[in-house]
Amino acid sequence: MYNLSKIFVSFFVLLSIQNVSSEQQLLSQQATLSPLAEQSLLLASDQYQSLSVVAGERGHILYSRNNKNWTQARVETKLTLTNVFIFDEKTAWAVGHDAVILKTSDGARTWKKIFSDLDEEAPLLDLFFKDELNGIAVGAYSLMYVTKDGGSSWHKKELNLIEKTNSNEDEESSEFTDSYDLHFNAIAYAGEKRFYIAAEAGHIFRSDDGGDNWLDLTLPYQGSFFGVLPLSYNSVLAYGLRGHLYHSLDAGKSWKKIETISKEMLTDAVVLSNGDIVVVGLGGTLLISKDNGKTFLNINLHHRHGLSAVLETDNGSLLLTGDAGIQLVHQDSLIIDN
Repeated sequence: MYNLSKIFVSFFVLLSIQNVSSEQQLLSQQATLSPLAEQSLLLASDQYQSLSVVAGERGHILYSRNNKNWTQARVETKLTLTNVFIFDEKTAWAVGHDAVILKTSDGARTWKKIFSDLDEEAPLLDLFFKDELNGIAVGAYSLMYVTKDGGSSWHKKELNLIEKTNSNEDEESSEFTDSYDLHFNAIAYAGEKRFYIAAEAGHIFRSDDGGDNWLDLTLPYQGSFFGVLPLSYNSVLAYGLRGHLYHSLDAGKSWKKIETISKEMLTDAVVLSNGDIVVVGLGGTLLISKDNGKTFLNINLHHRHGLSAVLETDNGSLLLTGDAGIQLVHQDSLIIDN
């Protein structure tokens, strides 16, 4: 049985406290090349055409062109990395502890530190580039940085709330959010300047103007959400703690709870090329929908490894990353748990 606080300590901001000098050393040291990197704690993955990239603890980044043979990249930090975003076949980004932002310009072979802020004492957890110039990175304690010059400079930004769509938020939740900076766990792009941010205390935020202004789409569930998956411009899934999964058909104005048998933390989701939707989480959780998100079936992976990210490979297999490193699962081997 895995230790939850150990496995996802950085991905879910259950952070161990380290002194500044120790963090500074990790920030400035090159990641160690390790033959066991493929089996280490890997928290994120992304792909562009044939290129796949995964990232995780100790500054580990690995890349592959066939999802079978993996090469460890040279990385200018040993800090834990929490997410990765590939823009094109040459350019990709990664974020992690101490608000570090890394960039590669050579197809993931080498990664250079572009930005970090040790004083924040908080990790960045996700990022997205809408085009080659404009990017947004989000993280713990309402941390948000934006760039408008392709990452040459990053500027801290506040979440500008212009409206709250649900005024029925209970008093306990209101007191929590008034006195506490919410963690921004993930950011997703739905097209046409529309962004979503998954946050704590039942909050999903939506921007319709490229991130300048945000709506608070408070949900019926008051727990944390760790991701949002746009299915179309107005259709969106939100997933989080204790197997909570919600679907909206009106861009978050109203939500319907989707019942699942899982009580595990849900961490990532993807739409497959055949239209199926896959959601993964802790405890070896893998849920699949074949009806555009109306219902989800539980897949028995025959293990309890925590899963943090999922993507579909060129041949239709699922690339899973988590506490057991990289796993490649063929879809025709998936068994529905009755």
